[in-house]
Amino acid sequence: MPYIAMARKWRPRSFSEMVGQEHIAQTLKNAIATGNIHHAFLFTGTRGVGKTTSARILAAMLNCTAQGEQKPCGQCECCKAIAAGSSMDVSEFDAASNSGVDEMRDLLEGTQYPPMNSKYRALIIDEVHALSSKAWSSMLKTLEEPPSYLIFILATTEVNKVPATILSRVLRFDFKRLSPMQISKRLAYICEQEGIEAEPEALSIISEKADGSMRDALTIFDEVFAYSGKTITTQSVQNSLGIPSNSLYFELVNAFEAHDAKGSFAVLENAMSQGVEVQVFLDGFTRFLRNFLYAKIGLSAEQLEISQASLKNLKDLAPKFDQGDILRIAKIITELNEKCSARRGLNPRLLAEAEFAKIAWLDRVANIKDALEKVENMEKVAPVAPRKEENQKKIGTATYSAGTGSAGTGSTGTGSTETDSAGTGSAAGSFRINI
Repeated sequence: MPYIAMARKWRPRSFSEMVGQEHIAQTLKNAIATGNIHHAFLFTGTRGVGKTTSARILAAMLNCTAQGEQKPCGQCECCKAIAAGSSMDVSEFDAASNSGVDEMRDLLEGTQYPPMNSKYRALIIDEVHALSSKAWSSMLKTLEEPPSYLIFILATTEVNKVPATILSRVLRFDFKRLSPMQISKRLAYICEQEGIEAEPEALSIISEKADGSMRDALTIFDEVFAYSGKTITTQSVQNSLGIPSNSLYFELVNAFEAHDAKGSFAVLENAMSQGVEVQVFLDGFTRFLRNFLYAKIGLSAEQLEISQASLKNLKDLAPKFDQGDILRIAKIITELNEKCSARRGLNPRLLAEAEFAKIAWLDRVANIKDALEKVENMEKVAPVAPRKEENQKKIGTATYSAGTGSAGTGSTGTGSTETDSAGTGSAAGSFRINI
């Protein structure tokens, strides 16, 4: 049999198979179960999160002949025709390539007739934001008062371009971006069904690169599968996608810790000699710093979706850096990444080397609280100098033996002279100095 791409082969056939859109699935299932079915729906969200797939599932659930089912049975004629794209009662219209008013009029003319083999006639319009203003106007009347058998299902990635007059007449559902963990779990399930052995960290790399899109994740998975075969490892994913190894990032961070700018340049040179672009290297380093920070504050390998060995290496490196150091490096790298992605004719390698040198030469972040505690401890240990008042008191009460001198004058200063029993000033007298 011809090979079927993973994104097509594993397209969900029911809402229970949808990933990350449980809130929408539950709402639509409740509406169908109670019979409160709106005549127009708007599905909006980023690419590859299941908008068009959900539209097909909704159309299949509305027309499935199986009774009491919360999902399309997949066995009746309506379900089979919708899955094959040959149903006469479910029409898909690509507004991106048919945005004119004439195409919209032709489409709406076909909705005048009731469904042939189904309960509802469903009209799925993909990329609906691309319609012209006249096309919107021609659709408005039918959308406002459609026949009882007609259901509009609109899908768009740019809801801000949909006119307010349309938004006020549809039920809007916002599809969320998928988290890397959700994508990884789905890929792990597919691997189990396909008999593919895959390392969790390898699937995590694919999930991160997919950037919230399940379709992108399956497309990347197809590429990796073609390279690796039935055994997918972290190294094979990095080789097939041109992603640098984590060992380079450990070397780079160690160079920063040692204030070794030359060493950081060598790491970048090594990555580029392996065919890794500067932009790809910086993207990977940003994810590495994220995992580094989270590992330092105590997250587990399962939460970070990395191997236990990688987590151990991160924890071994963690004592060399304070959290403030990691955040400062991450901020510099993020700003560098933005500059390199702007493509303003600048040399990305030169920019990267300049920022690497800055990071290497920077001193480590000092914790003010720890510094104050050290100062307080030093004050407790150091000897305390006598106060000025105490010194003055000691000097003022000091008694000195008087030298030779005549009666009434004293030997020095302005003191008073004491006389002996003979009445004459003697050397045995003493005097007090008042300060």
